[in-house]
Amino acid sequence: MLAGITRVKNESLILEDTLKHYLKIVDHVYLYDDFSDDDTAKIAMSFDRVTVTCGAEWRKDRAAEETRHRRLMLSQARRSGHEWALCFDADERLVGDMPAMDAASPSGYRFKLFDGYMTEKCQAEYQQGKLELLPRMWGPERRDIIMLFRIADSQYMGMDQREPVVQGLVDTTSVFVRHYGKCISIEQWEATCDYYSKWPKYAAKWEARKGGAIHATSDFDRELFDWDELLTNPERQVRI
Repeated sequence: MLAGITRVKNESLILEDTLKHYLKIVDHVYLYDDFSDDDTAKIAMSFDRVTVTCGAEWRKDRAAEETRHRRLMLSQARRSGHEWALCFDADERLVGDMPAMDAASPSGYRFKLFDGYMTEKCQAEYQQGKLELLPRMWGPERRDIIMLFRIADSQYMGMDQREPVVQGLVDTTSVFVRHYGKCISIEQWEATCDYYSKWPKYAAKWEARKGGAIHATSDFDRELFDWDELLTNPERQVRI
């Protein structure tokens, strides 16, 4: 059985589409609502196969909290008897077939994640419907992230950890991830800059990005590509 685990805050704009997307892949979703002040929790609770845990307060130690939320959701999935977990963020959409999840499988899988960008010709704001249909350009930078893992072999520890610590072999799959976190809207871009500029670890980088939602190149100053062009030309991809 495959569980989805996620942590969200103020994702009412995209959450319905997010849960529809992932409930086609997983059996159940365990969702932590990080003290949202919009309809995020209400939307999540409207789905039958979603278990929602609502945070009672906003805690300032974000580095510790992000790990804690995922550890809590993984614990819920473990107690419910799920064998595998897929950890996703609300602004991510998967492309490709899921790998095997059986006794012969490795303990974890890395998925290939790319960031989407708004450009002068491609900046219509997302309003509703399938996020994956939103026209965007894509940076060639690729992050290989452990997103699918055997629960018995995995645990979340440390600070600000997106990935769990996995005991055993971890393989990289042909599953791709389209990350829309930088390109839903100009307003959302600025909100993201404000959020991360308050973290000492990321402050300088995100403070400098304010006012720069519309891109001519990626945040790493590389050429942007159409999604199909990027995927069919692996030599364009840059692993970071």
